[in-house]
Amino acid sequence: MNGKHIAVERDGAVAWVRINRPERLNAFVGTMREDLDAALEALEADEDIHCIVITGVGRAFSTGGDVAYMAELIEAGDAARFEALVRAGARIVERIDRMSTPVVAAVNGPAAGAGACLALACDVRIASETASIGFGFARVGLHPDWGGSYFLPRLVGPALAAELIFTGGMLGAERAERLGLFNRVVPPAELEPATRGLAGQIAAAPRGVIAAAKRSIRRALNASLPEVLEMEVEAQLAAFRSPDFREGISAFLEKRTPRFGRRGNGGAREVAS
Repeated sequence: MNGKHIAVERDGAVAWVRINRPERLNAFVGTMREDLDAALEALEADEDIHCIVITGVGRAFSTGGDVAYMAELIEAGDAARFEALVRAGARIVERIDRMSTPVVAAVNGPAAGAGACLALACDVRIASETASIGFGFARVGLHPDWGGSYFLPRLVGPALAAELIFTGGMLGAERAERLGLFNRVVPPAELEPATRGLAGQIAAAPRGVIAAAKRSIRRALNASLPEVLEMEVEAQLAAFRSPDFREGISAFLEKRTPRFGRRGNGGAREVAS
C-alpha cells in the first residue's frame, strides 16, 4: 500500500496516511496523487479501519502541486498530463466525500493550494500552532481545484471565500481556527497525541452510526431541511436495529464504557452509502 511518497501505518482501528516528501514540503509530483488515492481506496475497503488520519512528514502538511513540475508541463505544452493531475486530485476528494470511514486531517505545518483543499475535504481538522492555510492558486494563475471552491464558501461564507481565493494569502493557525477552518489548534508537540486521542474516540464509536452521520452531514450541505430530517429518521431506525444501540443504552444505565462491535451495523452502513 505504501508508495514512494505516501506512507501508511496502522494503529489498531486507525490508519495514518503520511504525505512523505519533506524535502519539497510535501508538494505533489509524479504519481503521488494516484498513490494517495490508492491508499485511501484500500483503507476504505478494510473493515478493521474505523478512522483515517492524513498528515505530512516534516514541517509541512502539503504545499500543493509542485510548481517546478507544472513549469515542465507548460514548457512541454502537455495539457493532457496537466488535466490528468487535476482529475486525480478530484478523485481523491470524491473518495473522501463518499467513503463511510471518517477522515481527520492533522495539519502539522503549511497547507497551501491543493494541500489546503485536501485538508478541507477531510471531516475534521486538528492543527499545530505552527500550521497555516492558504489558497494561493491565483498567485500562479490557476483556479482552485481539489474541491476548494466547494468547501471553502461552505465553511467561511462566500464573501470571505472570495477574499481568500482572490488574494491567495496564508492564514495562521489561530485565525483559521476562529474562522472554522481548523476544529482545534494545539502546540506542535501535542499534535500527534491529540490526533491519536481524537481518532481513537471516533474509531471506538459504533461504526455504522458514524458512517450514517458522516453521510447525513455531507448530504445536508445540498439538501433541504425536510430531506435532512428524513435522512435522520432512516439513520436512527437503522441504528435502533443495531446491537450497538442496545449495548450503548445498557452501558449508560450500568455506568460503564460501552463495548461496541461491528455486527449489526450493516443497516446503518447501507443508509450511509
